[in-house]
Amino acid sequence: MITQRISVSDMQCVGCAGRVRSALLNTKGVVKVITSLDDHSAEVTFDERSVSGKTLEGILRDAGFLLPDGKCC
Repeated sequence: MITQRISVSDMQCVGCAGRVRSALLNTKGVVKVITSLDDHSAEVTFDERSVSGKTLEGILRDAGFLLPDGKCC
């Protein structure tokens, strides 16, 4: 298991944080997610044999996050 912090610059409200957490926890190999609105990030603990950090970033992009324009909701 490893833990990686992923920047989610457009996560700016509790609803966004919940969607980020759900998207990541619904991924095989992810065991824990802690979101932080203070620094717009998600700390993800996952099994690197099942999923990679790059894949997790892609999952967040597919869910509508990590957008360059910083939209919320």
